[in-house]
Amino acid sequence: MSNCKICLKEQSSDPYFVMEIGHYVIYHAPVEKQLVGYLYVEPKRHVESWHELSSDEKSELPEIIAQLEKMLYQEIQAERVYTLTVGEVVRHLHIHLIPRCAGDAIDGLELIQRAAGPMGTGQPVSKADIQQFIERVQVLNGKSVQ
Repeated sequence: MSNCKICLKEQSSDPYFVMEIGHYVIYHAPVEKQLVGYLYVEPKRHVESWHELSSDEKSELPEIIAQLEKMLYQEIQAERVYTLTVGEVVRHLHIHLIPRCAGDAIDGLELIQRAAGPMGTGQPVSKADIQQFIERVQVLNGKSVQ
């Protein structure tokens, strides 16, 4: 779709690009979300609903999410990873992986609402923090995320 924010992003050089796995592209959420490890899993092609996924796309997705979740537990010592899709603002299907770590001031629905919303979590996070995380994940991906 020509005016889809996600499709346009995938055609450009995005600083939050993490990696490609199969039919999906993984991006880190922007610094404004204030949460290191907050990932988006996005189909490479424009798909608005789960039922539009091909059988290959459907079969890959659980393993991709499991690999990313495991990586979040190992790399940032996440205690919980919330997985959701909303699709209200951007009509391109995408899955949010929102980690919660020990010592986070908020959790559960409040963390999800704040991280996914426009205000962010309120945690002190810099672009350098996110870039370091992305670089570590890319190194892991070179070795294998599994």
